[in-house]
Amino acid sequence: MAEKFDLVIIGGGNAGYIPAIRASQLGMKVALIEKREGGHLGGTCLNVGCIPTKALLQTAHLLHDAKNGEEFGVKTGEVEFDYPQAAKRREQVVTQLRRGVQGLMKKNKVTVYNGVGSFVEPKKIKVENGEGTEELEAEKVLISTGSAVNTLPGLEFDGEKVISSDDIVTNNESYPKSVIILGSGAVGVEFASMYKDFGTEVTIVEILDRLVPLEDPEISEALRKSFEKRGINVMTGTKADPESLEKTDSGVKIKIASADSGEKEETKGEGGSYGGEDPPTGDADGGDTIEAEALLVAVGRKTVTEDLNLDVTDVEINERGIIQVDGYGQTAADGIYAAGDVVGGYWLAHEAGHEGIIAAEHMAGEDPMPMDRSLVPRVTYCRPEIASFGLTKAQAEEEGYEAKEAKFPFQAIGKALIEGEPNGFFKIVTDAETDMILGMHAIGPKVTDLITEGVFAKLVEGTPEEIAMTIHPHPSLSEVVGEAAMAAEGHPIHF
Repeated sequence: MAEKFDLVIIGGGNAGYIPAIRASQLGMKVALIEKREGGHLGGTCLNVGCIPTKALLQTAHLLHDAKNGEEFGVKTGEVEFDYPQAAKRREQVVTQLRRGVQGLMKKNKVTVYNGVGSFVEPKKIKVENGEGTEELEAEKVLISTGSAVNTLPGLEFDGEKVISSDDIVTNNESYPKSVIILGSGAVGVEFASMYKDFGTEVTIVEILDRLVPLEDPEISEALRKSFEKRGINVMTGTKADPESLEKTDSGVKIKIASADSGEKEETKGEGGSYGGEDPPTGDADGGDTIEAEALLVAVGRKTVTEDLNLDVTDVEINERGIIQVDGYGQTAADGIYAAGDVVGGYWLAHEAGHEGIIAAEHMAGEDPMPMDRSLVPRVTYCRPEIASFGLTKAQAEEEGYEAKEAKFPFQAIGKALIEGEPNGFFKIVTDAETDMILGMHAIGPKVTDLITEGVFAKLVEGTPEEIAMTIHPHPSLSEVVGEAAMAAEGHPIHF
């Protein structure tokens, strides 16, 4: 006989384990199904995404500081990089957080099943693993099966010469001394930054005409200048020919050419600049050949829905594999919700967790605010960091706003000079008629932390005037937000 629950969640990433906790808090009996080997919860983010990547980026940051400390009066002598130790620390961080999530499941009385979950009927779920099959029944079901790395035809991953982000964060022994990175979304530029600090020779190949093409164009240009100053080879408006890929004893060779004749349409999705969810293809006839020890394919992600047996439900899914939901995560099937990467959006862990909470509260009879993607902070942890939310000035004008923008440079912020990171800026886009905030866009030190002030201001319908009235501590990097707000009001103080 099938065990009965109020809610069964398929997928244990941020869009799964977080709403499991919230649903339990609201009095629901919850089951969570996770197919990852070992039953590790936390999804891509914790196991092969955000957390291990940022652990390695922290190592890269410290390595850079150690090599450049003389300017600050810190002489360290010859600096050595111990990659296996960096990988060991990365795994220690992941393991500690895994244990934390497991503890949260016990604390909140969430029943966890390790196996592949699929629909038998709309309210009946089958869990299959190596030991057999179990059936669960539930009044509500939440699909949160996430996404997986994508590639291009002809560039199948081998884990050594053609690699994905998953391969990087599970490699404990070594790293390439030269790398070609295909795609310059968040994944591409983060690993480009990391590898460069490791001492790797880095080439970025981007089919569109600028780096991080889903960001404000001025941020793209600032990142390009920073990367080129660091010695990263940036090739925008360039396409690679997958059919030309040659694996050699020392690495890979691939043919590239101008993308003028290729498809240049921006796509949505995490990391999706070179190709996103629908990567373009095409010959690179007449182009040059570049080579490196490894080729990192960073062209976006694809949804994971193939095991769900959705045909027995009324859940609607589009041609790109995106499950269709309303603002509360409800699908077209009664009682079935979805959250996280499987519903599209920006494919970010914090977005997924928020969507999951909204779904849990809605199915429990609460009255949550529906999902508003204009409030999702988009953060990229390369050096310099990038952060944004909402609309650029051009996007706002396309939507009919009379938009204005103001920006303030970090070079006028004392704390940025103190930390040795004076480059970059913070920009605010507002509605000229109402003074309401439409978006913010930043590049520079710690902007992935600073952006939250702007998101909160927009949430509570604040204005730049009110941000400017807020006293920001001195000296602090947060002063750049206050100064940008004063600039939006026409009276910046320090620039």
